[in-house]
Amino acid sequence: MIGRAIRALGARIYTHPTVSEDGKPTGQFGRLKVALVSDYFTADCLSAECSIRILNPRNYEEVISSWKPDLLFVESVFHGLGGAWRYELAKQSRLIRLRTPRTIYKLVQFAKDQGVPTVFWNKDDGAYFEHFIDVAKAFDYVFTTDSDCLPRYRARLNPDVPVNTLSMPYQPAFHHFTGFGFTRKEGCFTGSYYRRILSERRRFLDMIFGACEDAQMHLNAYDRNHDRLSRHLEFRFPRSTHLQVHSQVPHRETGRIYKEHVMCLNVNSVTDSDTMCSRRLLEILASGGIAVTNPGRAVDRYFRDFCHVVHSREQASELFSRLRQGPSAQDCERAAAGAAYVRQFHTWEHRLQELADVVGF
Repeated sequence: MIGRAIRALGARIYTHPTVSEDGKPTGQFGRLKVALVSDYFTADCLSAECSIRILNPRNYEEVISSWKPDLLFVESVFHGLGGAWRYELAKQSRLIRLRTPRTIYKLVQFAKDQGVPTVFWNKDDGAYFEHFIDVAKAFDYVFTTDSDCLPRYRARLNPDVPVNTLSMPYQPAFHHFTGFGFTRKEGCFTGSYYRRILSERRRFLDMIFGACEDAQMHLNAYDRNHDRLSRHLEFRFPRSTHLQVHSQVPHRETGRIYKEHVMCLNVNSVTDSDTMCSRRLLEILASGGIAVTNPGRAVDRYFRDFCHVVHSREQASELFSRLRQGPSAQDCERAAAGAAYVRQFHTWEHRLQELADVVGF
C-alpha cells in the first residue's frame, strides 16, 4: 500500500521520459515484437532495433493478448519506465512494501499461458543478485551480465531453466563515430553520485574530482538524478572547485557530449567481473570519446587498449594536465579503434542474436 502511494506521488511530481513504440526498425530484428519491462535506457535502445510495447501492471493482459509478442523481456529494475514497477520486482524493506510482489508473477504466467517465451535479464548482478533471484525463478530463460553468477543461478533455479551470460550492449543508432571535433578542453561525466552505497565507486569519483582540481581540469557532471528530490540527500555530488553539476541530458544526446569534451569519465560499479561494464563506457567508446575509467576485470579483458585506465590521483592529474592542452594523435587513434571494436562486438543487434540462439525466436 505504501509502495503504491509512493508510485502515485512520484507520477505527480516527476516528468518521466517516454519511449516511442511506433518506430519501424529496418535491421535484422526489425520484425521482432518484444513486450518489455525495463528502464528507460534499455527501452530506448530496443525501440531502434525491434518493435516494442511497454508493459505496466494495468495493460499487460491487453497488450499480450491483442499484440501477440514474440517475446516477453523483463530486466532487473527498481522503478521501471515511468516508475510503473516500483517495489514490484526487487526485494524491498517490508516497511516500504508490506507485501511481496504479485503482479509481476501474474504477468509472467499470463505470457506463458499465451505461449510467449519469458526472459529475465539481471543487468545488476552480482551486487543485486539476491534482490531479484525470487523473480528470476518465474521465467523460462534467465540471463545475467555477470558470468560469475552463473553457478549461483544454477544452484537456485530449476535445472530445466537455461541460464546464460548477456553482457551490456549499446545502440549504434544513437552513439556512433563521426570523426573528431573536440570543442571543449574539459571533462564530462554523465551519471550519478551515491553517498551511501557502492563505496568503491564513490572513492574513485572522489579521487577523480581531486585530480581535476590538481590539473585545473573543469569537469561537467550531467546528473542523472538532478530532477529528483533525493539529489539533495543520497545523490548529492560533493562540492569541488572544478566540478560543475548540470541537469541530465536526454540519453540520445549524450553522444554529442562525449564528442565535444576531451575527457569522458566512466566509472564501473562492479569491478570484479569478467563480463560486466557500464553502458556508459560502451557509449563513450562508440562515439569516439576519450574514455577515462576505473580498473576492472572486464575493462582489462575487453577495453584496456581503447581507454585510459586510472589507478591513482597522481596518474589522473598527469593525464588531465596533458589532455587540457588537447588530445594527442595516439589518443585519437585509440578512440577510433575503440569505436570500431564496440561496433563489431557489443551492439544490441549482437545481444539480440545471442538471445535468439538460446530462445529460438
